[in-house]
Amino acid sequence: MLCSFCQSEFRLWDVARFEGATVRESKIKNEFLCPYCEHLLNKRKLRRTQRYPVAIGYKCCQKGLQERCDPPNDKDLALLNAIKKESIPSHLMYPTDPFPDGVNTRQPVAAGIATVDACYTPRALFAMAALWDIALRWPDETLRPKILFALTSLYQRVTVFSEFRFWGGSGNIANYNVPAIMNEQNVFKAFERKARTIAWYFAQASAKPENCRISTQSACDLSSIPGDSVDYIFTDPPFGANINYSEMNFLWESWLGVYTNTIEEAIVNKVQAKGYCEYEALLTRAFSEMRRVLKKNRWLSLIFHNSSAQAWQTLQKALRQAGFTIRGTQTFDKKHGTFKQFVSPNAVGYDLVLHCIKSEKPDVHSALNDGLLKGIGDFVRMSISENPSRYRMHYLHVSREDEFDYRRLYADWLAYILPNRLVDISFEDFRAAASSRIHADKSLWEGSLL
Repeated sequence: MLCSFCQSEFRLWDVARFEGATVRESKIKNEFLCPYCEHLLNKRKLRRTQRYPVAIGYKCCQKGLQERCDPPNDKDLALLNAIKKESIPSHLMYPTDPFPDGVNTRQPVAAGIATVDACYTPRALFAMAALWDIALRWPDETLRPKILFALTSLYQRVTVFSEFRFWGGSGNIANYNVPAIMNEQNVFKAFERKARTIAWYFAQASAKPENCRISTQSACDLSSIPGDSVDYIFTDPPFGANINYSEMNFLWESWLGVYTNTIEEAIVNKVQAKGYCEYEALLTRAFSEMRRVLKKNRWLSLIFHNSSAQAWQTLQKALRQAGFTIRGTQTFDKKHGTFKQFVSPNAVGYDLVLHCIKSEKPDVHSALNDGLLKGIGDFVRMSISENPSRYRMHYLHVSREDEFDYRRLYADWLAYILPNRLVDISFEDFRAAASSRIHADKSLWEGSLL
C-alpha cells in the first residue's frame, strides 16, 4: 500500500493487523497510522502496489496437530520466485479471456486484473491448468465430467478474490472484489476437499429415476416441454439486481469455453440496459411458460430474497400477469449468513418460498398499501410476544453482542402479507417502522434480547 500523505510503501499486514486473544477478537483494522509519517489512514482509500507473501500456514505430517502460521523464510521466498519465473508448459490450457464490460467485472479491471488468468497467482494458475489437463484426458468418460464439475466448483476459492479471515476459510461473495489481504489456498488440497464432498454425495444419493431429463435453455422458451404436462415446478429466479449471474459465471465459463447468452437473462443490470421494466417483462415471459406447461390446479414454488420494495412489487406483478396466485408462504433459513449480511444493516437475511397455484385466468388484482406501515406495529408486537428468542441474532466467530434480528422479522412479515397485498415497503422502511415500535415498548425490546 502507499501512504496517501508521504507516498511511502508499506505492507498492510504489518501495519493494520490486530491479533486478539481469540480469532473472534482478531481483525484487519480499517484505520491505522502510517508507520512513516504517522498520519491516520483509511484502508479503503489507499492505493495498492503489489502483493507480498506475509504468512504461510501449514501442518506437520502427523495427525491431530494444529495449523501453524509463520512468516516466509528465505527458502520459501526463493521457491515462490522460481515458480513465478517458470512459464507454464505450452501444452497446458488456461483461459486468457478479457473481462467484458459489466457491473461487477469493472471491479477487477479497476484493480489491474483485466483477464481471467490474472485472477490467479502464477502457482495457482499452474496448478489449475495441470488439474484441468488431467481432467480433460481422464480415460473414464463417465467420471470425466464429475472431475470437471469438482474443478469448476472451486470457483473463487483459489483466486486472488479469496479474502483472508482470521477464523479460517475464505470469503466468497458474489462479486469480483479484490480484498486488501487475500488467502491463497493450496489448489490441490482445495480440489481434494471438494472432490471428497462431491464423491460422498454421489455415494449417498439415490439412483437416478429413469424418466429424467436435464436440459439447458432460456426459461422464456420451454417449447421442448408439452403444455399441461408438469405436476410441480420449483424455481429460484434471479433476485433483481442482487447478483449479476452471467458476470459471475464468466470466471469458470472461460475454463469451459461456453458462455451465457445474456439477452434473456432476467436481472436488473444497467450495463445490459435492463431496469425493473425489462426485469418484469422477462419474469412474466418465464412465468407464462411455466404456467403453460403446468397441469391444471398444480403448484409453482418460488424462492425470492430482496430488500427492495420495487423488486417485490415487480415479482408479484409478473406472477399475476402470468396467471399465478400466491396461496402460501414460508421463510427459508439457510443457517449460513453471507458476508454482506454481517456488514450491511439493510441486507435481507432470509429467503421466502412463495407457493403459487395456476389460476384459471391471469389475476390483475392490485392491492394498495394504505395502512401497511400502520399495521407493522401490530405485527411486530404479536410476533415478538409469541416468540421473543426467534429474533435474537448471535455471532459465532466475531466478538459482537447479540442483536435484534430485523431480517428474520421482515421475512416473517413478508410471509404474512404477500398472499393478500401488493408490497410497496422496502426492508429499510420496514426496519425503521419496526424499530420505532420496539423502542416505544420497553418490554418488547428487553424480551427479544433475553
